[in-house]
Amino acid sequence: MQIKKEEITEICEAHIPLFRGLDSQQIGALAGHLDSHISGFEKGSHIIMEEENVKFIGIVLSGRVDMIREDIRGNKIFITYMRKGELFGETFGIMKQTASKVTFNAAEDTRVLFLSLSRILHPCSRQCTFHVHLADNLYDLLGQKNMQLIEKVEIVSKPDLRSKILSYLTLQAEKQNSRYIEIPLNREEMAEYLCANRSSLSRELALLKRDGILDFHRNTFVLLCNPWEPVSGEPL
Repeated sequence: MQIKKEEITEICEAHIPLFRGLDSQQIGALAGHLDSHISGFEKGSHIIMEEENVKFIGIVLSGRVDMIREDIRGNKIFITYMRKGELFGETFGIMKQTASKVTFNAAEDTRVLFLSLSRILHPCSRQCTFHVHLADNLYDLLGQKNMQLIEKVEIVSKPDLRSKILSYLTLQAEKQNSRYIEIPLNREEMAEYLCANRSSLSRELALLKRDGILDFHRNTFVLLCNPWEPVSGEPL
């Protein structure tokens, strides 16, 4: 599938980690070779449904993609989310049974670059060096995605809601290298991510603010003291 010139520009401007180390000409050549295409999704729409066969991996160009799992009783579990530049669907694309075990939804208006995973994993006939470089980047990103899921397990395994909140915010502070933290989740989404209900989350946040541990306004949080360990690059 031929990708448009303006779409190649959009891909380059997104600074996608999968294409790290490649110039715009190489990215354009790969985009054509990998049967790529870009699709837009409105907020709340499904991108990949549970049990749908995954033939393409997705890369978020803008917006946010949520990974949702539905249990046997129909309860929806918010597993994790992907922001600009991050992959989704790759786990199921590399398995022999490619049916997705989760649903991927657009949490806001979102644009996604889809790439044929099989064409990334199998060397092209030209044996171009930048294709090999792409595969190396993919394996690195797969490792990072596994680490994100381990982090989620670590957060939700904390014994109480306060520990879950502080674990999540401390982790975000470390990633953003600052005690001033911007998160992409509203209160309802944050509660779901932490496996809690919204009222309990709001109550605990108010107590943390009262106790002088953190302050917040909407999606911005400030760690006022250090509940765990120093944040890299900026002591609390």
